Amino acid sequence: MHEGREELAPGLLRLALRTPTLPPATTTNTMVVIGERVAVIEPGTPHADEQARLFQELDALAASGRSLAAILLTHHHGDHVGAAQPLRARTGAPIVAHAETAARLPFAVDRTLADGETLTLGPRAVLQAVFTPGHAPGHLVYLERESGIAYAGDMIAGEGTILIDPFDGGDMAQYLASLQRVAGLGARALVPAHGPVQHDPAAVIARYVAHRLAREAAVLGALHDGPQPPAVVLARAYADTPQMLWPLAERSLEAHLRKLVAEGRVRRDGESIAAVAS
Repeated sequence: MHEGREELAPGLLRLALRTPTLPPATTTNTMVVIGERVAVIEPGTPHADEQARLFQELDALAASGRSLAAILLTHHHGDHVGAAQPLRARTGAPIVAHAETAARLPFAVDRTLADGETLTLGPRAVLQAVFTPGHAPGHLVYLERESGIAYAGDMIAGEGTILIDPFDGGDMAQYLASLQRVAGLGARALVPAHGPVQHDPAAVIARYVAHRLAREAAVLGALHDGPQPPAVVLARAYADTPQMLWPLAERSLEAHLRKLVAEGRVRRDGESIAAVAS
């Protein structure tokens, strides 16, 4: 394996390409799926030198008669779509995404994919779209059926964490439900948008669910002595988080609070947050 280039299985290539993403991550994984035709999942890099790496791989495939059939997006965030338009302009291949993603992009999508739809690239190369909202309203996971490898996008992270931002369409309840949906796919490996491939999907997802539920418990624990303002809840529930990260933690807290309010476990009255007695 060359640095930033990994063959995951026959016909599956991972390229880690530099993107302006949230630290500590510095790259976004682009996956090239190769059958009789080719698909690119998550062309995230906006940088010309990194795009050239992707173009070189695709040019070699095109020279062997395997043309690009689709440019697949998981969701609308900038570090996941930076090469989509340049790649379409270069190859003529259509950009494909969920309708909720298409509605949030600053450029046109050529085709929308719904939950369960498939893209056949050859007899042994079939991609299935799995609707997994939560991190973003239109998030899709792509399962390559032959290998059992799924491109998980921002459902999990090989490095860093996943931000659920309710001010950008994030929804904690949906995210937790989508994690369970990914667990039910039975994939043998998950390719996150950032960081190394995860080879024990069940354990990774269980860890993610446990982390979110533990944080939820910490939010409720922060209210044990009565109603509190958001700043106090944040300081108590995220006491283990460096204060430089609290602006992001504040968004995550909001996502937890909205879930708890919807479940009737917390009530809000202006700037006062209180637990609801069970």
